[in-house]
Order: sequence, then C-alpha cells, then structure tokens
Amino acid sequence: MKTKKKPVRVLYLDHTAQLSGGEIALLRLISNLDRSLVEPVVVLAEEGPLVARLRAQRIETHVVLLTEKIHQVRKDELTYKGWVKALGNVPLFWHYAQTVATFARQNSIELIYTNSLKSDFYGALAGLQARLPVIWHVRDRIESSYLPKPATALVRLFAQWLPVCVVANSHATLETLQLPSTKPSEVVYSGFTPEFCACCQEPRAQNERPQVGLVGRIASWKGQEILIRAAAQLLSRGTQAHFRIIGAPLFGEDEELERLKHLVGELGIESHVSFLGFQPDIPQQLLQLDILVHASTTPEPFGQVVVEGMLAGLPVIATDGGGVREIITHGQTGLLVPCGDVDALAQSLQRLLDSPAEAAELAAKGRAHAQQTFTIAHSARASEQLYRRVLDHWQAAAQKTATPPRQLIYAGWAAVVVVLFALGELQIFQ
Repeated sequence: MKTKKKPVRVLYLDHTAQLSGGEIALLRLISNLDRSLVEPVVVLAEEGPLVARLRAQRIETHVVLLTEKIHQVRKDELTYKGWVKALGNVPLFWHYAQTVATFARQNSIELIYTNSLKSDFYGALAGLQARLPVIWHVRDRIESSYLPKPATALVRLFAQWLPVCVVANSHATLETLQLPSTKPSEVVYSGFTPEFCACCQEPRAQNERPQVGLVGRIASWKGQEILIRAAAQLLSRGTQAHFRIIGAPLFGEDEELERLKHLVGELGIESHVSFLGFQPDIPQQLLQLDILVHASTTPEPFGQVVVEGMLAGLPVIATDGGGVREIITHGQTGLLVPCGDVDALAQSLQRLLDSPAEAAELAAKGRAHAQQTFTIAHSARASEQLYRRVLDHWQAAAQKTATPPRQLIYAGWAAVVVVLFALGELQIFQ
C-alpha cells in the first residue's frame, strides 16, 4: 500500500503587501490550494492590506520588515551608476536573507516560492543558506522596455542558476527570460475564483451614456494618458460617452496622477472623465461599465484586468503585445490595438460604440473563453503538482550525494556576484 505523502511546507515571499496585480494573483492562488497537499506560509517585507486579506483566509502570514533603504529602490534607478552603491547595501541585504533562512529552518519549510523580482533575489540567498529549493514566479517582462539593460541582463543570467525552476504568468513573459531549453520552467496563468465569476454575473447598470473604463494602478506605462487622449478625440466628434479611470498610485507615482488630472483639464474634458481612485470591489466597478479598455504602453506580462473584464461580460479593447495575445483573439474575443496608439484606440472605441451588436458578440465569446481557460482550479492544481515534482527531485538529488544539488553550488557563486555587483540597486526591483 502506497504511503500518502505529507503536505509540502511552502514559504511564499513577496517584498510588498500592496494589492497590486501579482499580489492579488498570489492571494487567489494560495487561498485555493488543497491544504492536504500544500501547507502555505507567507512572509511579506512590509505591512499592508495584503496581510489582512491573507489572514482572513486563515493563511499563516508574517511580516519581516525589509529596511527602507533597500525597500524603496525603484526599477527605473537600476543603471550602471547604481553599482557603485552596492557595497553599502550588502550587509543589510545579506542580513535580511539570513533572517528569512532562519525563519524557514525554524518553521520546517521545504520549498521557497518567490512572487516578485525583489523577493526572487533575497529568496534565492535565503534558499542558499537554508539549503532549500527555490522557485521563482516571474510576473514581469524581463526586457529593456521594463528594466534598464544591466538589470535585464542580470535577471536573465541568474534565472538560469538561482532558482531550481522558473514559473511565469504567460508564455510571453517566459520568453523574455531567454532561458535555455534545459532549464525547468512552467507557465501558470493567474486564475479566477468561482466567487469572483459569480460577482461578475450580477445585473449590469443601465447607463444613459456609455461608460468606458480603464482599471489599473496609476503609472505612466499603464496607459491612462492614452485613454484620456482617445477620449478627447471622441468627444470632439460629438460622441456621447463618459470615461472612468479606476485605480490609484501604489509605488510613489502620485505625480503621475496629478499630471493626468492636469492633462484632462488642458483638454477641457473634466466633465467627461472621472478619477475613482482605488476600488476594493472590482466586479462592482466592472458592472458599471459598457466597455473596458486596457491601454498599457509596453507589452503586459499577463493582463489580469483583461480577463476580469471578459468575465464581467464586457467587450474589451486591449493593447496588442505580451501576455494579452494569449488572452484575446482579435475580432473574436475582443479587439487589439498597437501599444501607445491613440488613434487606433479611438477608432476601436468608436467601432464598438457604433455597433452594440458586435460589442455584445465580442463580450459573449470573451466571457465563455475566460470562464473555460482562466480558472483558479487550473492554476492551483498545476502549482500543487509542480511543488511536489520539484521537492521530490530535490530530495532525490540530495540522497544520491553528500554535496548539495548542483543548483545550490551555482547559486552560491551567483549569490556572491549578485551581492557584489547588483544588490545595491540591481537587486531591488519595484
């Protein structure tokens, strides 16, 4: 009779406790894991709303504060000049990794799973010290449109050696890492719960004027400006519509919000554009809309809000790049427009506003596709199986030799390079 294996004790790491896309996806994933297969433990590097959300799901959650000197470094600062600051931050960063490693040993952790680029690096160092396998979940496109070239090169290099496996939120994201074919990797889409889908099925608002919305944190690359300029075009032609910008700046991007408000004033469309700020109930916001716009100016790693709009039965117009291409088939389940193209967005909006029948058909097909493809059950089962495979392989390798598995040796050498040349600024991505 085959002995049933104990649940895998997984330590999930994230540098932020804000409710950004990757953190919401993590919350949904962990909340829907089979606890007979996985025992999740979460360590966050700051206080924030994610802490309460996790604990409300009875998920063991700890806050181990990362020093502000390291925590606040932003990805747009990751240039060659940042390297000279590396040595000053080495002790702080190494100490934090030691703290995480000690926590892992004391709590019988078997596997470390990192959910952000910052946590990828301190999680890798913690895994090295605790002699545990580390999985990176990469949710950002690793290319120069997102990161400076030095950081892009380093992340691609270390993704080959530091984690034993790389998980990506889309095939498009995985491709940007340029991993060798021999590197274990897997794509796990962000899944949505039956409860979320049910909320999206509630009665939709009957609007006198069509309501067009963009949902996402305020950031220059999220494309709020593109929607505003497209709105100005439509309104100048006499098109009747109102435009809602839903989201708030999360990572020190308050100036961008003020710039957008000033732009709306300059264009003279204040009465047609609403800034609604952060909204905790996204399904309810989506049910107030008639069209959802995704307007990111650089390719999106996945496009979580695109799927949310489809599940809500909205026709979706999204930018043609990155993971969005794996979600929308142009002309069938939504419309795609080039990144940063104001004219193309305005034309697609006009197309749907002028043709309610086409908009309804796109919405219906989009919802059916999203409900079938992007379920939390798919994501959770794939993750459970991955954890077990990785742990079994790690333990088997450890039994065959008294020395650590090969990945651990590579991680040791890579960690030295990371600390000396990158961790002043290159280790701390936003």
